[in-house]
Amino acid sequence: MYSNAITQVLEKEHKNKPTLIQERTYDAIRNGASIVGLAKTGTGKTLAYGLPVMERIAEIGGRGIILEPTTELAIQTRNNLLPYAKSLGLKTIALVGAGNRKRQLERLKKEKPEIIIATPGRFFDFLSENRIKYQDINALVIDEADDILEFTKLDLLSSLGQNLSSTAQILLFGASESEITKDAEDLFNHTFLLIDVRPEQKSEVKHYFLQVSNEYKMQFLQRLAKLDKFKGILFFDSTESEMRFARIFSHSKTKFAVLSNETSKQKREKILSDFRAGRIKFLFATDLAARGLDLPDVSYVINFEIPSEVNTYLHRSGRTGRMNKSGTVVTLGDDHDFRDLKKLLADTYQVQRAYFAGYSLTTEKPKRKKEEPETQEKKVKEVKPKHKKKRWRNKKNKGYHPRKDRREK
Repeated sequence: MYSNAITQVLEKEHKNKPTLIQERTYDAIRNGASIVGLAKTGTGKTLAYGLPVMERIAEIGGRGIILEPTTELAIQTRNNLLPYAKSLGLKTIALVGAGNRKRQLERLKKEKPEIIIATPGRFFDFLSENRIKYQDINALVIDEADDILEFTKLDLLSSLGQNLSSTAQILLFGASESEITKDAEDLFNHTFLLIDVRPEQKSEVKHYFLQVSNEYKMQFLQRLAKLDKFKGILFFDSTESEMRFARIFSHSKTKFAVLSNETSKQKREKILSDFRAGRIKFLFATDLAARGLDLPDVSYVINFEIPSEVNTYLHRSGRTGRMNKSGTVVTLGDDHDFRDLKKLLADTYQVQRAYFAGYSLTTEKPKRKKEEPETQEKKVKEVKPKHKKKRWRNKKNKGYHPRKDRREK
């Protein structure tokens, strides 16, 4: 399927068989079609668009642009594609808002990279200054499309689509379909082919609900962290609730790290490196901080509270069970939350109640131990004796009163 140069790198990385999304989209991308590719998270979407785009650019020339929603995801994508790009003789660069703008411009001018991985802000910045030219773009990839299309100004995207060459292809990839991806043809003035493999993809991820009140969440999370082969991400709806709970959880003996939008770039990279290497096994994160990150061997994803949208739950749960591995998603809440969660996920996931049985999770409700009849009878018969008050007799009543006696002496 792939060129000899790409195949050699795939064999070195022990990726001998393409995933379903890679197999289904390859021919269409190689032939220059514009597509909307939908697949579950962690099923190889990066290589699905990256490899055929680079092969095509190596043949026809020009530039391939890959837009990513966050700095970390842009750098991660660049690192994942780098060995394949080198095998084809292509140069790559990551243009991100967190990077040094002047240095990026110098590299862009000097190296003239064929593959540019960028965040939308930095890309449109350079595009408006003509540092990147419309006519050079032969392929535009929008990864995590539902996110980028939602948060990027539509007039910028529409202008981009209108100004691209008629032969340029636009690829929208994601795990969920939004209203904007449905209207992609009108937005970009291109004809799109929809390739959706989600219904055919089997999942090895179990979805549980653990009933626990807010005051006992810390205790339950400590128990979760002691489960066998635990490596987990705890998701919060906001940075405020994440930082508030992190302060409380810092009093526990469980080692953890916090990934938020307020964390510096160097610290974020250190945290992610430690988590990937297994030096840290519990990571606190918000959706934006962890969106799309490839964090291998995550066994547990935990929702501190119920997500407000199905897509949020979908992207969070995609952090575990990647590349058809097993995984577990646990949502914490009270009895009302369980009903709300079942309604929210009615058409997508089957959620079961879970309980702790020692240091493991089970779907079987633990039975209370019944007391033996003998012990119950004893409890009935056993009556606590009433405390009799002692009365000291004085000498007149022929008794002995120690205090009075001492005074008389």
